[in-house]
Amino acid sequence: MKKSLKKIITVLLSLTVICSMSATAFAADSASAQTKTATTKATTEKAADIVSTLGMFSPAEGTTSVKIDKMTGMAKVTFTTLARSAKYTKLSLVKISKTSAVKESKAVKGTVTEVSTGKYTSTFTFDISVSKLGKKMPISLYQVYTKADGTKIDGWYNYGNNNQYYLTVKFTPSVVNDLTEAIYYQKRTAGTDSLCAAAKAGWDSLTDAQKKLVVGFGYYEDASEAKGGYDYFGADTGDASADDPANANSIGDYELLVASFGTSFNDSRVLTVGGVESALETSYPEYSVRRGFTSQIIINHIQARDGEFIDNIDQAMERAVKNRVKVLVVQSTTLMAGAEYDELVSEVNKYKSHFSQIVFSKPLCSTDADKTAVAKAIYADAAVDAGFKNTATAAADKDTAFVFMGHGTSHSAQVLYTQMQTVVSGLGYNNCFIGTVEGKPASTSCENIIAAVKKAGYKKVVLRPLMVVAGDHANNDMAGDDSDSWKSQFKAAGFNVSTQIKGLGQLEAIQDIYVAHTKDAIAKVVAKTSISKVKAGTRSAKVVVKKQSGAKGYQIRYATSKSMKNARTVSTTSTSKTIKKLNSGKKYYFQVRVYKTVDKTKAYSVWSKVKTVKVK
Repeated sequence: MKKSLKKIITVLLSLTVICSMSATAFAADSASAQTKTATTKATTEKAADIVSTLGMFSPAEGTTSVKIDKMTGMAKVTFTTLARSAKYTKLSLVKISKTSAVKESKAVKGTVTEVSTGKYTSTFTFDISVSKLGKKMPISLYQVYTKADGTKIDGWYNYGNNNQYYLTVKFTPSVVNDLTEAIYYQKRTAGTDSLCAAAKAGWDSLTDAQKKLVVGFGYYEDASEAKGGYDYFGADTGDASADDPANANSIGDYELLVASFGTSFNDSRVLTVGGVESALETSYPEYSVRRGFTSQIIINHIQARDGEFIDNIDQAMERAVKNRVKVLVVQSTTLMAGAEYDELVSEVNKYKSHFSQIVFSKPLCSTDADKTAVAKAIYADAAVDAGFKNTATAAADKDTAFVFMGHGTSHSAQVLYTQMQTVVSGLGYNNCFIGTVEGKPASTSCENIIAAVKKAGYKKVVLRPLMVVAGDHANNDMAGDDSDSWKSQFKAAGFNVSTQIKGLGQLEAIQDIYVAHTKDAIAKVVAKTSISKVKAGTRSAKVVVKKQSGAKGYQIRYATSKSMKNARTVSTTSTSKTIKKLNSGKKYYFQVRVYKTVDKTKAYSVWSKVKTVKVK
């Protein structure tokens, strides 16, 4: 959502630096002026605090930094020590009780600079897992030093009495900000899980005042759209524990994968995505219903904030493969067969060789009948929620306009929105207007919808999302308080505005459409058959197959192992097949499957149960 730029926040965090040989703490601060998106946001909040229990090992103020690598989940830490008479040439994050060899293997070299006669600083840069942020790490130092009595020290220093000292890279608002930005990334990386955990741990460690400073990370790639920060963890979107991520194993032969973009708004996710999944699970109990989200950004948000793990499409497919699913039916919850749907089909088809059959069900608004059913469902529900007795009284009202806000797309499927406008007009809902957040097609932009509503003479406006979920777009772009939200723009244009935060997915009539589409998809699944009997012959076996209606043919596989290891396969268009050249006296196992042409592609059923016979 496009938000107005936040005010420059200036907060001074006072930190005391105490340097002593005793087990006291010190803090090194550096002012940070960061450029986030297109706007420079200055702040006196410290970039990174390094805390140690070894006072003589003190970073100089303004030298510390932490850089987060979103691909690996590693943090690159840099700092420069205060000027000392000793040269710190190496730093190893291991206990001093370890051997010199171990310390050397883990050591990073410091860049030593003589800043005045006999005074040196050392700059260290080392990589740590983000899981170590906020935690005490043991330190060992290599010193080069000449004491006043002429004694030279050149080695790993034991601090006297082998006391162990520690170094901690503290969580600051800047560090938490960068961790959160790192997981606002559309690809799952090797570091995703550790970054999510660290972002949450960092957030929880901040004071309320510090949390208000987590404002800088960009919510979108578009430089003009900066949002996030405090709202990432601080906004209350409901109870995540009420949601079922639907990612259990023990799936069985038949899986129904419900693929959704997703939403981080917990209550809406339960009612919409969860509502569709529940309806499908009730209607098709022979299929194991599983969930996959296409937005890794949303998955990461939910994982970091709520500790709920939801599969992306790759993870869902790998789970299906691991569980040896044979038939996969994929139901997308998208409104249309647009870019997101195309990407889903491409992603799933990469795993095609692992399944007997993959069938894709249609998106919500795939036919004219679908569009009419969706228009009737959303208008009827909106009318009742707005206080009208029914659809007819709402449609007859001369003061109130209903504006349904979709997402919009540059894909050719954007024609859906203009088609929906035609549909609602054809149904007699003349006070109904279809718009989009993205303003694609152009006629659906907020300013054009405002102009159309004003021209029609309406005084009141009811805003409602034309989206499966009521998530960020519904709550912020549509119903938010910022000046560029649809609510604010309609109010500024002189309308009396009310909003309805309800996603399509929670309407029973919409769920019924998905159920019907899934039924059509399941009808394309090739039903399995069975072997009626196997009759042993001399070095042969006759396999009789139960006829399957509409079959183009049958495949029979056989092996001397029940696991079908090294099985051979033969095809036949007949319901019986004599397999020759078998080994006399050997026990053979047989299975059969049906093949048909589905959508111009040869599709196979699941293999039948095994039949066995000992060859003569």
